[in-house]
Amino acid sequence: MNVQNRNIETLWDHRIELPSVDTGGALPQKKTPGGRTTVLHMNFTRGQTEVSAETEREYLRFFAKIANELGIYLEILTDSGCREEIQQEFAKDCYKALNYTITENLKPVSKWAEDSVEYLANGCVAVLRQFDDDLLAKAMTAGRRQRWQGKLTPDILEEVLQDDHLWIPLGIRVNEFKMAVERELVAQIRGQTVGHIRAYIEGGNMITGEDATGKPVILVGKDAIATTAHLYQLNDHEVRHVICEDFGLASIDQLVCVEQPGQFHLDMGMLFIGKGVVIVNDNSQALQDAIEMAEMVPCMTTKTMAAKLKLQCSLEEDAAQDLLEAGMEVRRENLEKAMLYNFFNGEFVEGADGCCYYITNGGPNEQEALFEMLMVRDWQVVEKVFFSPQEVAQKSLQDRGGVGCRLKGAMQ
Repeated sequence: MNVQNRNIETLWDHRIELPSVDTGGALPQKKTPGGRTTVLHMNFTRGQTEVSAETEREYLRFFAKIANELGIYLEILTDSGCREEIQQEFAKDCYKALNYTITENLKPVSKWAEDSVEYLANGCVAVLRQFDDDLLAKAMTAGRRQRWQGKLTPDILEEVLQDDHLWIPLGIRVNEFKMAVERELVAQIRGQTVGHIRAYIEGGNMITGEDATGKPVILVGKDAIATTAHLYQLNDHEVRHVICEDFGLASIDQLVCVEQPGQFHLDMGMLFIGKGVVIVNDNSQALQDAIEMAEMVPCMTTKTMAAKLKLQCSLEEDAAQDLLEAGMEVRRENLEKAMLYNFFNGEFVEGADGCCYYITNGGPNEQEALFEMLMVRDWQVVEKVFFSPQEVAQKSLQDRGGVGCRLKGAMQ
């Protein structure tokens, strides 16, 4: 029997190989303004060098300042022995209204709070299952090879897949860091019910929101779909059913499979602003500039840059088309530039005043002003945008993550 044409009855028989559902079938916290996020989870780690340690302290101050100003609750997971350092910072008068909790972990924590856990509408915590690192990498690479083979010559494609860290990195950091295990232990200590996400979906590669009618939808990157299919020997349709069951979606149409827009995670190249509207990155002008540069100064560097942008633009177009076919409204804007700035990667929150705000990575003043004008005046989704310090943002983006990777929203 052709696996693509299996009927539902056969599907359920085949899924016996999967672990049982233990999430309660509840929707993850929405990342759109409709999520009304009032709790921010962050991780605080010492850092490996004094420079990286100071970067982490800068983010602690930045997030605490915003939480204090907006009346948002701050949940901090940190390395063992860091409590005193955090409390000394928060003893300053500028944080006198801050509400927060500190949880110390016996093992060092990753600074990326977004990717290893989902906070569900039923109050449960859902974490990723642990897989073999090599098997996971092979599965994700196989999915990319199948999807991208018509975009590049065979030799360039193999280079892209082999040297993914130089092109588009594989999104397997959570499995490598084993932070899902640590998150599960923390939740259990707190007496929270813990479920497990059976698909391999790192948090930044899944965006929960709603369509134009208000019906819940979840955008999931195609890396996650293809990888899960490979791991469990399912087809894509079956994987979508697995995810729908884990998160309580009534219809498979509410699960939208989206190509990553030239990034390892969706939240690095698209922004779901709610009510069925998604902003997708547009690097078309950058590609044109790169092509012209490669023609003017032909060398390996300029040719490689043009090739990278050509692939990225093609994937951005695929992402936009996937969303359009799912009935979403797509708007194209160039809101990121390599390690210089990225406004896609952020977090919507609701302040104590009932208004919506957006927290994201800082960038050049002119770019910040243009983005805030879009968010406040043109799209009318927030009252204000909070930007992290530009220098700190660039250091974080160089490490392949930003504000949206460092924060995980929830509701009290």
